[in-house]
Amino acid sequence: MKKINFFKVVLLALLTFQFIACEDEPLTGDFPQDDDTNAEIGQFKALVDGNQFIAATTDASLSSENELVITGTKVTGEKIKLTVFNAAVGVFDLSANQNLGSYYDTSINERPFNSSLANGGSGEIEITEINTQELTISGTFKFVGFRVKVDSNGETVLDGNGDPVLESIDITKGTFNAIPYLDGGSGNGGNGGNPLDEFFAKVDEVGFIADSISVTEPIVANTRMLKIEAFNDEGASIRIDIPKSLGIGTHNMVNISNGTDLIGLYNAGGGSEFLTSNPGTLTITEFDLELGILKANFSFRANDPLGQVGDEVLVTEGRLTAHFEGVPGGNNLFKAKIGDASYNPLDIEVTTDVVNQYPTITITTNIESQRMVLTFPATISEGTYAMGTEVIEGNEIVGTYTPEVGTSIDFISNPGTLTITNYNYQENTIQGIFTFKAKDLNEVDPTIYNITEGSFYLELE
Repeated sequence: MKKINFFKVVLLALLTFQFIACEDEPLTGDFPQDDDTNAEIGQFKALVDGNQFIAATTDASLSSENELVITGTKVTGEKIKLTVFNAAVGVFDLSANQNLGSYYDTSINERPFNSSLANGGSGEIEITEINTQELTISGTFKFVGFRVKVDSNGETVLDGNGDPVLESIDITKGTFNAIPYLDGGSGNGGNGGNPLDEFFAKVDEVGFIADSISVTEPIVANTRMLKIEAFNDEGASIRIDIPKSLGIGTHNMVNISNGTDLIGLYNAGGGSEFLTSNPGTLTITEFDLELGILKANFSFRANDPLGQVGDEVLVTEGRLTAHFEGVPGGNNLFKAKIGDASYNPLDIEVTTDVVNQYPTITITTNIESQRMVLTFPATISEGTYAMGTEVIEGNEIVGTYTPEVGTSIDFISNPGTLTITNYNYQENTIQGIFTFKAKDLNEVDPTIYNITEGSFYLELE
């Protein structure tokens, strides 16, 4: 029996910012902290006036001058931004020494709530760990932020004395656990600056010459991503987020992403906001996950996805070559839907066996406690086939789904279909699509799991 194991764990990392240096020191003494700090790995969350805030995307960056900026953003556009100068393990006052906590809502008021002492704000952040090996950072925070209140027309609200009225927000129980950060001190970060990486584009017809290139491989919502970011010597950056499931061809970019979509971003540096692709395309000419190489061309118009900033730039003639960590079996792909939920496993194991002289192929996939298995004869040809409930002779096709490995039973395909769309014997690759209803064959548990939109691509040895 032979095995091709594929399993890779990298963590979430999205929108990065440029930073400036400033002197600051950690506070000393005893500081009470909230107890609700049970964020999952890679998670950023808090309570905003008592309401749960869980970021869909989280970005962190630590500059060469140790300025830390962490931003957690919800799909709605709400975000919390934390800035700490001379960051280190310790507790920092978020209302002094340019440290700041900010909260951006999606109301007509474009100003953020911030913890500046000048506005009456307060707060603190405790950095509990900076892992310089894994490039992750953890900690807790809380702050009270203020901003000038506006009316429904966006005009400043004044009190009886003609002074602006302030409104406040209370951010409590904030925590971030092992958030990946971009290390500004390393120059390139990511893959350490492969000298074979290339990146060029024009921004409003002016050549964008990359001074450094960062290539990282975050996993967002069980989606394998490739994040490529190039910086020029003026601090501007162009970034492309690419799902690893994309193949050779031309793909459309989105302008708002939850971290799992193809998107282009431009930042002019100096504290500017990110502008995103609207519209844009990426044409992939080579993408090998086993060898770890991507070649592509791109172009996009970049503007504010929320429409609050009028800036717009045109990115054209973009081309890139990026190298990343390839793995054996890296080109193998498997995905499906269980009901309405996406099933995109990162743990894919392909095995071959012989049953009653029939060679078989079995694909075993896992997401945490879930497992899905597909078995079919290796002698199968292109076409559509009905699934069975058990491999007996060796030429049967069976799908199984286990919602809780070690606790629940296996639910078996009954009925189901498998379509082999391509079987290249010369290159030893196979791909197909499938769907099945997973049932308890003993009819003890009446639950039926509808497995739909299943597909796979395998490179066999």
